[in-house]
Amino acid sequence: MKAVTGWMRNGAAIALAASGLLSVAGCASTPPSAERPRPGPWDPSRAQALAWSADDRHFTQGWAVETSGLAFTDEAMVAPSEKYGRLLVFSPTLEARVVELGVPPHAELEGVAWHDGSLYLCDEAHATVYRVGLGEETLLVPRLAAVEMALRGIDIEGGKIGVEGIEVSADGRYLHLLLERSWDPSSGCVSRLWLLRIEGDELISAGAPLDIALEDCNWRLTGLAWMDGRLLGLKTQYPGERYEIVEIDRGSGSIEVIQDLTEYLRGVRAAGWGNNVEGIAIAADGALWLIGDNAVSGVIDDFYPPETDERALLVRIPRVE
Repeated sequence: MKAVTGWMRNGAAIALAASGLLSVAGCASTPPSAERPRPGPWDPSRAQALAWSADDRHFTQGWAVETSGLAFTDEAMVAPSEKYGRLLVFSPTLEARVVELGVPPHAELEGVAWHDGSLYLCDEAHATVYRVGLGEETLLVPRLAAVEMALRGIDIEGGKIGVEGIEVSADGRYLHLLLERSWDPSSGCVSRLWLLRIEGDELISAGAPLDIALEDCNWRLTGLAWMDGRLLGLKTQYPGERYEIVEIDRGSGSIEVIQDLTEYLRGVRAAGWGNNVEGIAIAADGALWLIGDNAVSGVIDDFYPPETDERALLVRIPRVE
């Protein structure tokens, strides 16, 4: 994956914006057990719950925008609005342009990844992936075309519990696609990770999927991100009980917890933020970014999201100094 060249390289843009756009959420909750989690690469004591503005007020944080994925391009940070066919394109000062996406009705856009001028978005409802061309010349258009990519050699179904995470390999040849969880008598509850070869507008199976064991079906894996060549995932326990950043062994499917964020993400609810976090991304300065889905809804036919009391969460957690 190409390095992010213009976005949050040293955190300076966040510091400049802090006077007007940022608010820091509290984290007064106690951990779920007496044993405190070991330190990880990020510093939750310096976490910031951030406010964004947008050129369409219906896609600011007081509305049920249902943001479930997050990614960096060379020029911007982007997040899809899950059920409204929109892409939020953020500047470094968190001013968002809202761009329509040419996806089918009732799409549920979950994870998003970027590589070399293309966005890849997974659609949970239709069990598919879209490719969207995105570069400097297209950042200002009001609507972006989305090409549905054919899936070859894998068997997945659309529905409420489906594909949630997506990432592209550093060389752009392969795509990782994550099913949040499934169950059968032989394996119990697992998250499933496919490796797919990118061939034009087709995604072709590159081997048997990895099954990642879960304690039970209250757990799931959702967003994916790269850090120093390692594939990370967000592991959560429903409903808003536990949050862990894990490293996924791409050979065995085993996972290792590298940071427990439970205490911080439980605490944000006291400040009015929804904490159903589903998307993660790593910025060029090493900071961890998280975004949350602030609504539980069925099929959507409306053009705009409704207002909500639970604000959409966007968090930046800097690296440990």
